[in-house]
Amino acid sequence: MSVDNTTVVSRRASREPLAIDCDLCVVGSGAAGSAAAIEAGRLGLDVVLLDGAPQVGGQATGAIIDTFCGFYSIGPQPELLTFGIAEEIVRDMTAAGAMARIEGRRRTIILYYRHTVLQRWIEDALTAANVRVITSALLRSVEREGVRIASVSAVTRFGEVVVRAHSFVDASGDAALAWLAGLSVQEPATETVYGSQNGIVRGVDVAALQAAGGGEAIKRRVVAKAADYGLDRHDAFVYVLPGSDQVLVNMTHIATPLDPLGASRMVVDGHRQLDRAFAFLQAEFPEAFGKATIDRYGQPGVRQTRWIKGRYQLSVDDVRAGTRFDDAVARCAWGIELHNRADVVHWEGFPDGHVHYVPYRSMLHAEADNLIAAGRCIDADLLALSSVRVMGPCIAMGVAAAHAADLARTGPLAAVDAAALRGRLARNLGIS
Repeated sequence: MSVDNTTVVSRRASREPLAIDCDLCVVGSGAAGSAAAIEAGRLGLDVVLLDGAPQVGGQATGAIIDTFCGFYSIGPQPELLTFGIAEEIVRDMTAAGAMARIEGRRRTIILYYRHTVLQRWIEDALTAANVRVITSALLRSVEREGVRIASVSAVTRFGEVVVRAHSFVDASGDAALAWLAGLSVQEPATETVYGSQNGIVRGVDVAALQAAGGGEAIKRRVVAKAADYGLDRHDAFVYVLPGSDQVLVNMTHIATPLDPLGASRMVVDGHRQLDRAFAFLQAEFPEAFGKATIDRYGQPGVRQTRWIKGRYQLSVDDVRAGTRFDDAVARCAWGIELHNRADVVHWEGFPDGHVHYVPYRSMLHAEADNLIAAGRCIDADLLALSSVRVMGPCIAMGVAAAHAADLARTGPLAAVDAAALRGRLARNLGIS
């Protein structure tokens, strides 16, 4: 073999971006975006999925959320509300020993999962659906032609990418696509909606933790002693990963600004808050946490920042009344969970059997014919959004976006026949 096996190259000043044409471009690979891309690929659409993170899965894999909410109904015999992709995830991860069903707050069901296994599931499902995935792709600009999005441009470390598509899904969580397109978006007017910095703590004596009263005992102690440890948040959620010495710690509240400097400060502040929470656990529950260590800081978990101006705004009255819309595409029973105070969470649960719905119109941007939002950036008021932004309905919205794009093809998304769309989503709407 030759010793001189290198080639000298330099970047061309006018390097052309990589241009890709497709049927559907999905921005954001979280629960909603991955579901949209997988379902659309299965329907035979040519799909490109862009995400700014180096891996797919969004906050579900990167922020160590590790808990699925909004999958089940409320009552003595909870039933699954979202099928298809959501059902497959529950089935496959349970069979792999990577998911456990636990009782959540006020008679709700939470699914605890291993985020590494979920990430691999999403990767495999995207590959099987022939989705072209581009990670570490930060949106740079959006081109419009009248009332249609023509293309999106993203920057990667390997060069610029321009994606042209018939339809676009904004599953960015922050309405990033709509924002860069110069379309109307909404932000909280007076409220600060907090995110969380989660982390995995390893080396916990789980038996000692259970003997001390488990998560409920930690909650009570936080309420009594939060100020002593500089803890802003006065409630705590600590979940033991079944069969391990690992604990998911969710005990923080962080502001989630959208400017570059503020977002960078948020990361450091989140780590600092998790350190204080861990110091509290070690000091107050030494038998359980005395020999433990923080194994991993997740990415900041963001809840509600910016969302689209849609053709209909889902209201908290709609949620409370369980309004069943003619163009409903998803259903949910999760309570109103607004993180608008640093110390406590506003929670409003619902009675057994309550179900509320997401209308298709709330996903359609009012000013663009081929842009649909899915996940936490649909149009809803602050309280309504705090209920439907959880994983279950986000997956259902992603699936709905895929079917809408398939029905629309090259036409406007608003022209999709509601009855045809509803027929495709019958199981997710509880229609037999």
